[in-house]
Amino acid sequence: MPGRESEISPGGPAALIGHGRRAATGPGRAVQTPGAFLALYRLVLRHQITRGRLALFAAVAALSVVLGWLVGRSDGDPVQDATDLVSAFGLGLVVPVIALVLGSAALGNWVDDETLVYVWLRPVRRWLIAAAATLAAATVAVPVTVASLSAMAALGSGGDSGVIVGTVVSTALGGLAYAAVFVAIGLLVRRALLWGLVYVFIWEFFVARAGAGAARLSINSYAASILADFSGVEIRLADRAIGTSYLVLAGVTALAVAFTTWRLSRANVA
Repeated sequence: MPGRESEISPGGPAALIGHGRRAATGPGRAVQTPGAFLALYRLVLRHQITRGRLALFAAVAALSVVLGWLVGRSDGDPVQDATDLVSAFGLGLVVPVIALVLGSAALGNWVDDETLVYVWLRPVRRWLIAAAATLAAATVAVPVTVASLSAMAALGSGGDSGVIVGTVVSTALGGLAYAAVFVAIGLLVRRALLWGLVYVFIWEFFVARAGAGAARLSINSYAASILADFSGVEIRLADRAIGTSYLVLAGVTALAVAFTTWRLSRANVA
């Protein structure tokens, strides 16, 4: 599985031991310098890019361009068709899957390899670990999805600014929320990628699209509402108030990071 390489290496969790040691004032005291966050962020980010993931990103980008080009050449309303494509294929599939692949591995690799203990060997605040892992996953996931889907939106809509901007904003905020959630899932369960795919395809892609009640519990619904607001196109089950949509996506991100922090504080690491 891509990204499951052992991280007991000079660039793995063990490298954190001793980093910033001068900042610790005694046993069990949390490091107060920003160097701990940056070290954690760079460590997780370094392992986000693998050959398998690069191949996945290239395939997503190529497919997005082809689909956008095909929609742009169709006889229908380009704005309507492009918005529907971004909503169904982009926000419904590409954004959560890319965020899942990266987010579930951010801390999940260390859990599966039983190397998370190396982070515990120095007094790092748990919220720094959670925030660094989430930011590292989003640093890759958001640009990849925004670039691919905005190109698709531009080609499909004939360059309509509303569709393009709506795609960028909804993809970025949705991708960040998904990344935060999947980082938490990667820490919570083993085989997080498998369970995450079940969530994406069963809940987000099917159940949440079956009715308004389930849609209210779907990240996709709020991201699609932002897309609909910018494009001016009505999207089924994406009729959330625009202010609520922004708040929910920000709240999901914050709550997921808070849960990851809480889990890190309570977990027993072997």
